Amino acid sequence: MNYLSFEPEDFAADAFFIRWVREPDEETETYWQDWLQTYPYKVQDVALARQLVLLLATDTDADPSESTIRTMWQCIQDGKQSDPVIIEHPARRSWFFGISRVAAVVALLVLAAGGFYGWQRRTVTYETAYGESQRIKLPDGSFVDLNAHSILTMRANWPDGASREVWLDGEAFFTVSKKQQQGRPIKFTVHTSDLDINVKGTQFDVSTRKQQTKVVLSEGSIQLRLNERSGNQSLQMKPGDAVVFSKEKQRLAVDHLANPQASHSWTSSRWTLDDTSLGEVATMIEEAYGLTVTFQQDSLASKHINGVIPTDNLTDLLSALESILAIKIDKQDEKLVVRPAP
Repeated sequence: MNYLSFEPEDFAADAFFIRWVREPDEETETYWQDWLQTYPYKVQDVALARQLVLLLATDTDADPSESTIRTMWQCIQDGKQSDPVIIEHPARRSWFFGISRVAAVVALLVLAAGGFYGWQRRTVTYETAYGESQRIKLPDGSFVDLNAHSILTMRANWPDGASREVWLDGEAFFTVSKKQQQGRPIKFTVHTSDLDINVKGTQFDVSTRKQQTKVVLSEGSIQLRLNERSGNQSLQMKPGDAVVFSKEKQRLAVDHLANPQASHSWTSSRWTLDDTSLGEVATMIEEAYGLTVTFQQDSLASKHINGVIPTDNLTDLLSALESILAIKIDKQDEKLVVRPAP
């Protein structure tokens, strides 16, 4: 489940979230604590969602319906505090919540957060589907090219002089504008589940695919810092450097590329392949288009490709692979089968 785009009412209607609030166990506790550590800007949304779940559980043990939660939440947002709200519930014909009680709980939470909630929860989320990419202009004039099946989240409010932060799940290419406040550079940070990428003005590609985070620097400088769960290591990158952190191996690997621009050629609707195996290309297709790729013969996956192939159209992409490698690719629903050419 992708929770990054969830609002409090969405969390409160989610079965796994409800289980954590009502009957926490090792699985739910570990998941949500790790998730909140990775995405700290969601703490206030989660806190409010927990209170919604607890309020809805007051009179019944049955899970509340999504419409119930959204009705309550809309009333809170609209400030309707005068009359009780009648809400249909699957376990009982009707039950009553004085909305002033709910609003009071929300008000207490806001006060407990030091009045920060109203600013903190205003976030903007960009999400691309399989086979789709998007170019985004950030409030500071920076640009982000968001690759297929990716999510970029940021706070909507970027005050002058404040640090600039975004959260990425997927792949994106960043062109960051240099900004200063009173003669001092303003930091721009990209957060992933593994590390923080701190820059001042530069171009770089970030990918969080395949249980790893990969950063390729094209221009400028970058300081990488692994988060606490990943070891707290840090390093300085220079143009051409490619850094990969593997979650499975808990290891940071550094390489230097002769052509770092190839890593973000996807922004121009093409892949620049340099001795790339067909197995690696199959993984790229799965990530970009949401298809499963299988090989009729295992040896086909070890074939290597050099050149540039188009990616704006799946049919053209597959045709290019077929012509280069003398293979045949059959599409069956959401599955691609690669076999030798007849």
